[in-house]
Amino acid sequence: MPLFTFYPCRPDGSSIAFDALECADDSGALAVARRVLDEHRSSVEVIIWQGERRVGAVSRITDPA
Repeated sequence: MPLFTFYPCRPDGSSIAFDALECADDSGALAVARRVLDEHRSSVEVIIWQGERRVGAVSRITDPA
């Protein structure tokens, strides 16, 4: 299975952690990114990479009020 790297990002765009996990495909990686975002409560987004290819990102829904 391909290796994907997940970077949870804070509101300022910084990331002080990452998770490297195997997933079957991009869809699986997006599902894992949602779980990573839930685990990193101070993060607002998780950016997903597979090697040098940016797969995508998952963002937390925030209430502007």
